[in-house]
Amino acid sequence: MVVQAEELPAEVPLDVVVVVDGVERLEVGGAGWGRVVALVGVVPLVLSGREPIPVAAVDRLGAGHLAFAEDETYQVLAAALADAAGADGLAPDLHLLTGGWPGLVGLAAAWLARVPQAERASSVRRLARVDGGLQEHLVGALIGVLDAGEREFVRRLAHLPVVDAGRADVLGLAEDWGAVPPLVVPVRQEGEAFVVPEPLRRTIQQRLPLAEHERQALLAAFQGM
Repeated sequence: MVVQAEELPAEVPLDVVVVVDGVERLEVGGAGWGRVVALVGVVPLVLSGREPIPVAAVDRLGAGHLAFAEDETYQVLAAALADAAGADGLAPDLHLLTGGWPGLVGLAAAWLARVPQAERASSVRRLARVDGGLQEHLVGALIGVLDAGEREFVRRLAHLPVVDAGRADVLGLAEDWGAVPPLVVPVRQEGEAFVVPEPLRRTIQQRLPLAEHERQALLAAFQGM
């Protein structure tokens, strides 16, 4: 679920990743910032902006506030896997490897939910040997376990702004809405609409590139509607 920082409601669904865009526009200590702080540890939360978050805000809402506790990592895993016992065995290692960062935990949980149960523990252990950014690796791992239709849906949506169901139909993006979180998340607006979160967009574009003529044709079709 993506919301503009100024439009963040007091209550949000507890079963979605909440992406708050434009955080740099909030006054630190103001009512809007207070609503952000109130969500910390309650839902998986991603803060996004086109400018650096003010230093005062970082001081007030640092890594200790944003990171999940191990139990919260377990809860995200248990919900994604629909397997409380399995999540209990995986959560300690995953929490250690991700540092409890919600974005990483969410990506890992979505990926592990698609990995055969017998391979999940070894898959988590292999994360310790990842060379480079863990987020980029997890995006690639999740893309790798999507089916062909989902992969094409994510590939094309990563090059577009917010897309509603009507536009998706015209563009041939007929994949079931909401089937590929957190690569595609709902946007809080009138009607049903989805977007690729900004923090993941560039990585997805690199992993699932479009030829320039395909990209231009897709954008032209979108803008012509």
